[in-house]
Amino acid sequence: MFMCAVLLSACQNSGQKTVSVAKGNPQSAAHPLPLMRSMDGVQDVHWELTQIQGEKAQFFYSAPYLLFNTQLKQVQGNTGCNALSGSYEMNVPMQTLNIQARAGHMSCEHALAQEAVLMDILGQAVNFQVSGNRLTLRNESGQVLLQGKKR
Repeated sequence: MFMCAVLLSACQNSGQKTVSVAKGNPQSAAHPLPLMRSMDGVQDVHWELTQIQGEKAQFFYSAPYLLFNTQLKQVQGNTGCNALSGSYEMNVPMQTLNIQARAGHMSCEHALAQEAVLMDILGQAVNFQVSGNRLTLRNESGQVLLQGKKR
């Protein structure tokens, strides 16, 4: 009984694990461990952008979205035309954030205005609020910059 308890506690490691997959034998193939996800309701959530500075977010070549990835410590997303990525700092209890992001360089007809506004306001966002399945980003004066919904 004691050995079972020791073995079980040794298996419960909170660190990241690598799982190898044996080729050729489906019986011995291991499944990868699930990714750790934040339970704070804002990070590790795919936020489909619905409004950018009061205007309806437009779909051009892709749906605009944001994802605050806790494992990579990066913000990822799309402007509607180009992929965006960068770093972010977030204090969930204080509902504050700082985003440093850049977008790709593909030129999309009619999408550049939305992309320019989105990239500008991401740099201005200092507060966030999650209410149900809605995300709101605000600037220092409390002005709503961006809204999104969980997808």
